[in-house]
Amino acid sequence: MHDFLFLRAADLSRLAMTIQTNLDSAEDTIQSINHTLAELATLGVRDFQITGPVVYARPAGASSDEDDTFTLFQAVLLMPGGIGGAVWDSVEYTEYLGRPHGEPTDLRPRFVSYANCLPLVRAMLVAHVGEMLDRLMRDIRLLG
Repeated sequence: MHDFLFLRAADLSRLAMTIQTNLDSAEDTIQSINHTLAELATLGVRDFQITGPVVYARPAGASSDEDDTFTLFQAVLLMPGGIGGAVWDSVEYTEYLGRPHGEPTDLRPRFVSYANCLPLVRAMLVAHVGEMLDRLMRDIRLLG
């Protein structure tokens, strides 16, 4: 029993260190990217919604024992708005995924800017920023 608890404590410590390391390395870069995206928005690069995967899910209540719904944080890039997360209830997210292909969904009411996301969510967003920026660049080139 003691070995199991020791292993769990070590796992928690590694998780905390990984999150903090990712967060430390990304903070300035994401801030700079969001500044540049804001400049592009003032130049007319607007009305884009680039979605990434769900990066974090947690029980909607204090525990999954009390409620079977979850709050989900999806990686998004909005123009204007920048890098951030879309916050979903798991039931609404399932409906969103099941919508007819191409049916638009306005993510602005769900958007939380990177600076206002939970530190854990900010750390998880980092892995998806490059892909979302690439998709934005492809979309801009298609228009021009």
